[in-house]
Amino acid sequence: MPFLIAGMVFVGLLCAVDLLLTMAVIRRLREHTEQFAALQNGDPAQSLLREGTPLPAFDAESVDGETVNSQAAPPEVLALLSTECVVCLEEMPRFLRFLGDRGVDRSAAVVVIMGGDTPKAEKLVEGLRPVAQVVRQPWGGPIEKAFQARLFPNFYLASDGVVRVTSISVANLDRPVPA
Repeated sequence: MPFLIAGMVFVGLLCAVDLLLTMAVIRRLREHTEQFAALQNGDPAQSLLREGTPLPAFDAESVDGETVNSQAAPPEVLALLSTECVVCLEEMPRFLRFLGDRGVDRSAAVVVIMGGDTPKAEKLVEGLRPVAQVVRQPWGGPIEKAFQARLFPNFYLASDGVVRVTSISVANLDRPVPA
């Protein structure tokens, strides 16, 4: 009889712990669902710097050996791309067209590519190298941390070192720039 009581108490405690863990998982799923819905609705505030904030300070070397310093020569156009991002490859032709249509000088455009050496990374580098300073960084690199990038691609238009327009799509970069 004492074994039966001990077994029932053990099963009861086990069910209580399982219930607590299930409630914690449901709470996290609810948070993630809200974040995902915000991202699907095009809310870039979840992953991009706010418009009107200063560009984060960073210093890097481009794939061509040029020094890229956001404080000494703040870029007018900045893109953060990922080697594991299908959308980044899809956005590249639009981004190239955007830079050409706007007449952005190569020294005023910076593209940061995060991730490892993959064929996608080489395709991004080779496609963007003629029109922008391309910087390669590993995951969790200093530029990714400075921009707090969690979703890719990230596109920024800046003037005088201040973010003016942010977007996760090149199509949204053509909206009017706030003064």
